[in-house]
Formats: sequence, C-alpha cells, structure tokens
Amino acid sequence: MRKLVGVFLALVVTLGLVPAANAMTLNPAGVPARTSLAVVYSDGRVAASPNGHESRPALSLAKLYLGYWVLHHGAPGHKAQVEHMLRVSDDNIATQLDRAYPNAINDVARQFGLGATRSSGYWGYSRTSAVDVARFIEAIKPDPVAAPVLRGMSGAAPIAADGFAQNYGTSRLPGVQGTKFGWSDDRTSITATASYGHGFTVAAITYGPASVNTDDAVRGFVGGPAGGAGAPGQPLTSSVGPIQAPAQRVVDALPPNTPKEITNAIPRDWLVPTGAPEVVLPELPQIPELQLPDVPMSALP
Repeated sequence: MRKLVGVFLALVVTLGLVPAANAMTLNPAGVPARTSLAVVYSDGRVAASPNGHESRPALSLAKLYLGYWVLHHGAPGHKAQVEHMLRVSDDNIATQLDRAYPNAINDVARQFGLGATRSSGYWGYSRTSAVDVARFIEAIKPDPVAAPVLRGMSGAAPIAADGFAQNYGTSRLPGVQGTKFGWSDDRTSITATASYGHGFTVAAITYGPASVNTDDAVRGFVGGPAGGAGAPGQPLTSSVGPIQAPAQRVVDALPPNTPKEITNAIPRDWLVPTGAPEVVLPELPQIPELQLPDVPMSALP
C-alpha cells in the first residue's frame, strides 16, 4: 500500500497538481462581536478580531490540550484513545482522561504561554481564546508525538459521538485540512471551530449556533489558496500565470472507493482543473483618439 501511495503522489506531482501558497487573511471589519476569530501563520504572525484574545468557553476544543498532554505523559492505553476522542469528539473518553490527569490542560497552557486558557477542575468547563487555540495548533504541527491530534482533526467524523454534525465553521474555509469542532450542551448557545491548513491555523468561537459560527468565519476571512478562491464560498479556480481554469480539490475528485491511505495523504488545498482554461490578459492602456484637421475639398490636388 505504501508503494501505491507513493506512485499516486508521484503522478499527482507530474500532472502539476501542487499545493497552492496560502493567502488566508483576516477582515476584522467583517467580524461581529458575538464571534472571536484568529489566524496564526507558520512564520509566527498572528491576526485576530478585537476580541480574539478574550477568554471564552473552550467547549470540546479543550480536548486538544488534554489529548496533547496525554500523548506526551499519559499511560499507553490512554494515549491510544486520543485520536478517536478527537475524531468523534467523545465526551466520555475526555472525562476519563481528565480524571486521570486533572492538571493536564493547565500544564499545557503554561507550557505554551496560553494566557486565556485554564481549567477549573473539569475539562468541559475550561476556557480558552481563539488566539490561544490557533497558536497551540500551529505550534504542535512539527511535533511527531502530536500526530494523533492532527489526524483526529483531519479525520473528523461527519457525525460526532453524541449525534452532532461536524461540518461547520472554519472547516468551510478553503485550504483547510483538519478541524476540531465544539458545541455547548444545548447545541445552540455556543459553538467553536479550529482548523489548520498549509501554513496557517484559524479559530472561531461564537456565542450562537453552528450556522452563525460558519457565517462569521466565512465573512471574517478572505483569501485561501492562491489561485484557489477569491473569498471563502466562491468557486475554486487554479491558475498558472495568466491562465485560469475552474477547479476542484483533488480529494473531492477521487472515486468513492479510493483507499483511505491515499485520500489521507493528499492535502486538501491541492487543486485539479475541471473546465476549459481562460486566459486573463492585462488591460491595455487606452489609445487617445487622433483628431485630424478639416481640409476643404478645394485644397485637395
């Protein structure tokens, strides 16, 4: 299977289906106060809405901190539960791990300097900020021990353990490769999402239902993969120089029976053209109209 994956990825590169550079940017003017947004780039830059540092209910985003600590310090049996806990957002596993390691979340907050993140004795009552969770996810990307955290996000189940749909918020932004979802017990008063992609991590915590978390994330962020979309929710295009063509994500173009090992190996921001290209030429300067003098007919030879 590893050989098959390698051959397929070599074919993808040969066809020119390469990852696009990320151009995700935050538009603070498009963010209502009900939602706090943040984006953290791989070069360390941070952009946030005015309330991006505000401590808000962490909901199931707290499982990211808890899972990371367990992977580094927990018992082998507990480590084996982390990826599944994140993939289906399993509250029972989180409660079991939190009881076994009650200081885990606060230890991670201290380790990464997350000033708005804290646990008050139960993971479900933890608090964090959009900036904190985005900084944390971006920071752990290179850590091989944290790989189950990222896999749990990239392989998030369509329906969580409690039946809640995991398909909203920052997961709708272009270039996203994995997302952790969170929601309050009543399923509507507070929702949250945190997503990572190539060169960035974004987070949104909303006082409102999942649909509002999605709307505010889409309005608050502009850009995405270069040549991919002018704004979240717009049709995807691929570009080579002045040539643009309609496109779709490579993973969306694969047959339904494609082995999981292949689909998981392909970044979600890789695009493949789906239609006829259009050449976009630069606008030429307008040539002023030449005014010729009037010449009487009698003056002609």
